[in-house]
Amino acid sequence: MKRTLVALAAIMALSAGAGAQDAPGAESIARAYMDAYSAANIDAMEPLMAEDMVFDDPTALGDGLGPDGIHREGRDASLAMLRDFIGTYNPIELGFVWDTVFASNDRVVFTGHVNALYPTETEGQTFRWRADQVSVITVRDGLVVHHQDFANYAAPEQGLIPAQ
Repeated sequence: MKRTLVALAAIMALSAGAGAQDAPGAESIARAYMDAYSAANIDAMEPLMAEDMVFDDPTALGDGLGPDGIHREGRDASLAMLRDFIGTYNPIELGFVWDTVFASNDRVVFTGHVNALYPTETEGQTFRWRADQVSVITVRDGLVVHHQDFANYAAPEQGLIPAQ
């Protein structure tokens, strides 16, 4: 029995090590995807998305959104939603700043804040919308299969600032 437990512990340790080796691949893909998202570059996000990917933001507020916020199934539906957002609000950038990023079990967790900048009609100024945010990106077979955003929409810092 003791040998069986030792063997089982060794197998579990080796399995954990193998999973850890997969994490850098998932993390590099998730970081590239989130860099494109931060820059509001939807075209750069597209090749990193699985065809059946899911985009969720259960914390999103707004017209036409129910209590579960945003839920889109499929790359095409997710891209359409993102392109609609970009076309409607014209962000200069979403400007994510991540205080912590870690990978675990094909999921890459980003914690920090969104620091979005939007143009205004007044030259020399922009509108900034800043809120705490957590994003969880699940990567399988080299592609993003699930994107989850959780933002503090209820209490953002917002206002006009000088253009950068």
